[in-house]
Amino acid sequence: MKITQVEVLHIHEIATDGHKGQRPVLVRIDTDAGIYGLGEVGLAYGSAGRAAFGIIQDLARHIIGKDPFNIEGIWETLFKETFWGQGGGAVIFGGISGIDIALWDIKGKALGVPVYQLLGGKTRDKIRSYASQIQLGWSSKRVPAAHPEEYAANARTALNAGFDAVKVDVIMFDKLGKSVGRLEGPLPQATLRLARDRVKAIREEVGPDVDIIIENHARTDITSSIQLAKAIEEFAIFYYEEINTPLNPKLHKLAKEKINIPIASGERIYSRWGFLPFLTDRSLDVVQPDLGTSGGLSEVKKISELAHIYESTVQVHIAGSGVIAAAALHLEAAIPNFIIHEHHQKTLIPGYIELCEHNYQPVSGHFAVPELPGIGQELTKTAYQKADRITIK
Repeated sequence: MKITQVEVLHIHEIATDGHKGQRPVLVRIDTDAGIYGLGEVGLAYGSAGRAAFGIIQDLARHIIGKDPFNIEGIWETLFKETFWGQGGGAVIFGGISGIDIALWDIKGKALGVPVYQLLGGKTRDKIRSYASQIQLGWSSKRVPAAHPEEYAANARTALNAGFDAVKVDVIMFDKLGKSVGRLEGPLPQATLRLARDRVKAIREEVGPDVDIIIENHARTDITSSIQLAKAIEEFAIFYYEEINTPLNPKLHKLAKEKINIPIASGERIYSRWGFLPFLTDRSLDVVQPDLGTSGGLSEVKKISELAHIYESTVQVHIAGSGVIAAAALHLEAAIPNFIIHEHHQKTLIPGYIELCEHNYQPVSGHFAVPELPGIGQELTKTAYQKADRITIK
């Protein structure tokens, strides 16, 4: 079997009720056996979508004519023979991720087995998940929450949907529901009080047994994140995510010494080399490699194994279409140190749902592991129609 062509799809902007639209970048790899695989680059949000669309076109030229079963060899080719691969970063590893996921999909389809079987088989039958980003609401429409009562109500909606864990950014919006920028240095008492009141309202609404994850999106720094942690730690936080930029790993060690909440990060850390310093000094309790930017299934499996050595658990970061979501479920079923699956609010938005044939959703807060061959996902005609497309042969 040989790779005959690579198609990259840049989905047209998906409107999200007044928020800046996002454009998923999807990959399709075809073979001369009539089998194809799907992958995704995790750069739909932020300011790198066109770069993602471009990097797949560049990387595709290195894999045309190769045997798609040789996944490890192709990964090393993209890493070592593209010059920029060894420099790392979101774009280059994002491109490798999209291709790598598609190759695993091909292999699973060709062998007639789900990808989790190729990754070592199941370590669990059900995947616990959490409702992610409830400050945006928990429905098909995004409505920024302002008052503590609104945060409590959103948490209740997630619980009514069957979840027993939620993630929330309590400093993303001000008291009027307007976006807040960077929050560096000592925080005003009014900001800390508002954040604390929001967390308190959620805890009082959901009771003591629901897990609450706090997300800062790295808009705080070491000073402000420590302040916020002390203001909310009494509410039994499950873990505390992206407290600052990950570019200086030593700061996480300092934060861990002063914060009495488990610390998580990884959305903007790429490859096993990127995670190594955080693990060797054990400054992350939960690692969150993004499946679409950290090197794909091959690399995130290695990151998970490395984390296992240092007794850190893994929550794969995903914030994209049903393609990346399906792939994540296979990996999370296979790794022993999995902790919880991120089910993002955008998975409820029709513009995302219509891209894929299978709309995987949890039941009572838990996913079943897909049993279809490959990653168990296909694109709809709508996905192809609503995309800028380029094919490399």
